[in-house]
Amino acid sequence: MGIVIDHNARKRDIIAKAINLFAEQGYNGVTYQKIADNCSIARTTLYKYFHSKRDIFNAAIWEVANLMIDSYAEILPSKTGVVDRLNRVVHAVLRLLFENRVLLTVILDYVLAAQRAGHNMRRTITRHTIGLRRILHRLVTEGVRTGELRNVNTTLATGLIYSQLEAAVLRLTVSQNADYEELSDMLGQTIANLKANPPLTN
Repeated sequence: MGIVIDHNARKRDIIAKAINLFAEQGYNGVTYQKIADNCSIARTTLYKYFHSKRDIFNAAIWEVANLMIDSYAEILPSKTGVVDRLNRVVHAVLRLLFENRVLLTVILDYVLAAQRAGHNMRRTITRHTIGLRRILHRLVTEGVRTGELRNVNTTLATGLIYSQLEAAVLRLTVSQNADYEELSDMLGQTIANLKANPPLTN
């Protein structure tokens, strides 16, 4: 009886090992052959799953993006208030950032290398982050409209929340001193500060 191969499991294993290799040697320092060797498979076998190291890199990014999309799909239809949904969205994102800090390091290395080579990465970064920005803006706008949030500039308020998530990425990848509870509390406080004051009672 032939050996049954779980192709999805092998694909995930290739992605995980390639990301660790990218983190150790830099994206440009890793070759397709190195990935095959690290996975203990032949190049021809690797080619059945991914045609290039860029394909593997993109697959890793989309894997995380799909996890975020799944989180949004669960949170956004909720009947709870805007503040609750905002908190749940940003904490879901923060949790995924911490769980994928190695991938974040690789992405940062890739972006910096591309910029040093003269490539403008702004459009690429925007394409991967525009969905989160829109969701945050949608929730903030809803909160202002319903009176749950203060009457603030929704674009600026969205930018404030998003910039704190960007700061979390930098602390995870550059300073290496990110503390989940600290960042979680910071985001929670920012959202709490946007809440409308309760009406005065006689």
